Amino acid sequence: MSMRLKQRTLLLIGYGIGLSLLVGCNAMNAAPTEKLIAYEENFEIKGQEKEQMIGTVSSAIYKQVDRGNENAEQISIPVVPKEGVDVQLATGRYVMTGDPVGNIFVYDEEGRLILTEIVGSYAGAGSLTIDVDASYTVRADGGYDTVSFTPISTSIQTESLSTGLWVVGTDIEAGTYTVSIDSGYGYLHVLEEGEEPLVYEMIGGSVAKSESRIDLHDGQIVRVKNASFITFKKVD
Repeated sequence: MSMRLKQRTLLLIGYGIGLSLLVGCNAMNAAPTEKLIAYEENFEIKGQEKEQMIGTVSSAIYKQVDRGNENAEQISIPVVPKEGVDVQLATGRYVMTGDPVGNIFVYDEEGRLILTEIVGSYAGAGSLTIDVDASYTVRADGGYDTVSFTPISTSIQTESLSTGLWVVGTDIEAGTYTVSIDSGYGYLHVLEEGEEPLVYEMIGGSVAKSESRIDLHDGQIVRVKNASFITFKKVD
């Protein structure tokens, strides 16, 4: 269990006791902060921690890309050089995999970073699924021996989403869901152009397992980060 996860667990189990020990008797009657309440109720991360995590959201995340995969084809690189490799892909939707583990970076036409993710069979997420415009550059670093980029068709997901970017109304139905992971650790971002992002911490396992309730609306972007799969259960 990571140090961060241990800290979250202690926060959930012993908040009342820890608060009195840390701030003394004069603070025992003080109301919990909005940030702490949001986290305790729904594992939502707020404030400076969220700002540091999210940074500046690239406008390219909201770009509509043709998913017809008309010119898209699988590209496999059996030997990734030590310095890494840049790949130009035809416009489409792709699932990216690599072995043993490395970083995948996606840049827009002006060289600005859209996103990065640790992907591999040894550690990180098992795959990364995203839309790619032909003007983008995808970079796989030298951590990989092999890496593959495979076109994937679009379908509505009903039970889980893997690491990547997903459009509400296209990849998952709008609605209210509870979200969780069986094991491991990761994050769920809900992004909407012109609105403040929402970030939820996903903790799996038998101790301090998280379950968040979220409302998804058509056009929002759901980003699964660090976790290979997040389970979605629709609330009637």
